[in-house]
Amino acid sequence: MKRQRYLRAFWCVLLGLSFLTGCATKEPLPNFYLLTGPGPRPVRTQSSGGTVVLVRRVEVPAYLAKTTLVTMRGGIEVQYAATERWAEPLDQGLARAVAEDLTRNPRIKAYGFSPGASSVDHSYDVWIRIERFEGNDEGKVELRAHWSVSSTGSSTPIAGRTVDLHRSGWQPGDYPGLVRLLSDEVGEMSRQIARAIP
Repeated sequence: MKRQRYLRAFWCVLLGLSFLTGCATKEPLPNFYLLTGPGPRPVRTQSSGGTVVLVRRVEVPAYLAKTTLVTMRGGIEVQYAATERWAEPLDQGLARAVAEDLTRNPRIKAYGFSPGASSVDHSYDVWIRIERFEGNDEGKVELRAHWSVSSTGSSTPIAGRTVDLHRSGWQPGDYPGLVRLLSDEVGEMSRQIARAIP
């Protein structure tokens, strides 16, 4: 008799647990994105010629210094995507993407900031300060930044510019589309920087 009660209780607990497990909501898995330029990534070799450039650590505002993709609503409300993430810290991802874009230019060999990486012998430094880097609820994607180029060891820029790039036609919620448009804007800024490198 006692054994039947334990057995019945065991089956009730087991049935209850399987009911709860079946009803539990499953959180969607995160998606991870990289900023990339068109075509395959350029390959750098030690023997490659060209002006050697180092893209320094990119300054990003605090609201962007997260792994979550950002959109703006009404021009003032910051919205962080629930499951859409950068695959690397944004300051490093931007430095890497700009360096890759610069290296697509045959006369430039560029390296991006990476913590812990050994120092590379280079002729020019590229400095970038990001102000805006997001999509908004009107379907626009914006990159606002200031960049400058200086000779290695010099604090005086030889060139610099503020860029305010906009792409429209983005569908809010289309995060792969957002990353593609942001990558296009980074590519356009990189081409401006490449033209300024002697």
